This record gives sequence, structure tokens and C-alpha cells, in this order.
Amino acid sequence: MKRMLIGVLAALGLTMAGAPALAQSQPARAIKLIVPYSAGGVTDQYGRAFAESVGKKLGQPMVVENKPGANGTLGAVQMLSTDPAGQTITMVPIGVFRMPHITGTPYDPMKDLTYLGSLVGFNFYIVVNASSPWKSLDELIEYARRKTGPVSYGTPGAYSSQHIAMAQLGELARADWTHIPYKGDADSIAALLGNHVQAIVSASTVLPYVAAGQMRVLAALGDQRTADLPDVRTLKEQGYAVVHTSPVGFAGPKGMDKAVVKRFDDAITATHADPEFQAAIKKMGLVPQHMNQAAYTDYARQIYNGERDALKKLAQTVK
Repeated sequence: MKRMLIGVLAALGLTMAGAPALAQSQPARAIKLIVPYSAGGVTDQYGRAFAESVGKKLGQPMVVENKPGANGTLGAVQMLSTDPAGQTITMVPIGVFRMPHITGTPYDPMKDLTYLGSLVGFNFYIVVNASSPWKSLDELIEYARRKTGPVSYGTPGAYSSQHIAMAQLGELARADWTHIPYKGDADSIAALLGNHVQAIVSASTVLPYVAAGQMRVLAALGDQRTADLPDVRTLKEQGYAVVHTSPVGFAGPKGMDKAVVKRFDDAITATHADPEFQAAIKKMGLVPQHMNQAAYTDYARQIYNGERDALKKLAQTVK
């Protein structure tokens, strides 16, 4: 039997020793990255840049799957039914830590996810159509106070940083406006350009529209002005103690092998040091904010536990 097998292999031009080499020559299986927002927005652009760079560092292709909705938590939900081998991971927006306190979620952020690291933070802006009458934030607030007409604003989802910021601003400024949740920045931008909402709170996806003269920025939400729009004052500078930045990281399902986690951690750290990746995120208007696996896991714990009481209170009044 052994001689027969050797003969068959020889006829095929193979050897017993060559069989493992043949298996190793097969192309690496692609890793799936879930981006829990619609295609086209800066979060999606960032996810694709991440997938390209980290995939190269891992030596495996990485493909993006968009799963918009539920304030960016659908990727975390999918991790509940995902094999821990590391073939599917998800982007983790800050809503993943907030929604369990507000509406409840089927996942537990501290038990059901394996955090891998983070690379950037987002700048957010309050934006109106350039054809609108509001040249400043004060003018928009005064319009809303007087109820001269309806004021609605769009965000990428309920209880996102953008939504919470506008709810806080409305309370401080005594301005009455209506929240319209969308599935991502691209959708809210389309609504603003079509005059379906009077304002949006968006990430740097709006920058090309601002540069083209289609949109006007009234305020930045960060702790300081951004490099992209240095003339735009923050909410804090305009007298409102509202500050929001939002690191976006990555996670897999619980139970991932430590060696696999380390591979992702090392690849993410290498991507942070990659000049091409840094140039790409700068073009997107994103801020470098690297956290390795241990640091990002600590951050997740701090945000999840630290915001619990404030979010439950806010959930009773936000609209």
C-alpha cells in the first residue's frame, strides 16, 4: 500500500515531503472587519485604511463589511456568535460602551469582547448648510429659542457622542431642537444638503463640503480647535462646557487565543508607526490616538464604568 501511494504521488510530480509545502502555498484566508456604519463616511474610510494596513502587517487580506444601525453596536452584537479564531473582528465606537446603560444590549462590553487596540480619535463639528441664514452658533441657538421655525439636527445615531453633545448644548443654551438619527455621517450629510434637517453634528467627513463652500461650521466639539479648521471655535470657547472626542478601537469575540491577540496588537502598533497610514488619517481629519491592547482594555473598562450613572440620568431627559 505504501509503495502504491508513493507511486501515485510520483506520477503526480509530488512527494510526501512536498505535501505540507503545498498546503502552505494556499492563499491566506481573509479576515472580516465589521464597520458598524454605512459606507462613504469617514468611519468607513478609516475602517478601510485600517483593513489595508493591518492586513498587510498580518500577512492576511482584510475585507470590510458594513453593518449600520443600532448606534454602531451591531458589530459587537455579532461577536456573540463569532468564532474566537480571529477571522472576524469589529470596529468599536464609543456607543458600544454607552448603549448597555441606556437601552440595554445583548452583549456585556466587559465579558463578551476581546479588545485589540485603538489608533485614532475623531473630531466632531456642528454644521449647517451654507445656504442657511445662520452665520454663527449664537444665531442658530437664538433661532431655536424663539421657535421661529423648526430646528432638527442629524447625527449617526441615538446616544452617539454627537447626539449627547447637542442634547447637552440644548439644555445649557435653553434651545429647543429635534434629533434625527441616521445610520452614518454620509446619510446625515445627504439630509443636510437636501435641507431635510437644519444642522448636523458630524466627524471630518464634512471637510470637503466645507472646503467646497456647501457647508458652514459653527463649532468644534473637542477640547481645543482642530488643525483642519483652526478658525472654528470650540463649544467651550463659546461659553458652553460641552467637550466630546471619541476614540474608535477594535475588538474580537471573547475567548480569543493570547497569541492571536498579540498578533493583532503588534500589527496595530506597527500600523500606528506607518507613515503612509498616518498620512491617510491626516487627510481624513482624524487625530492619532494609539492605545495598545492593554491600554485600550483599560480605557474600555473606565468608559463603561465611569459613564454609567451620568448616562442613565441623561437617558431620562435626552431627546
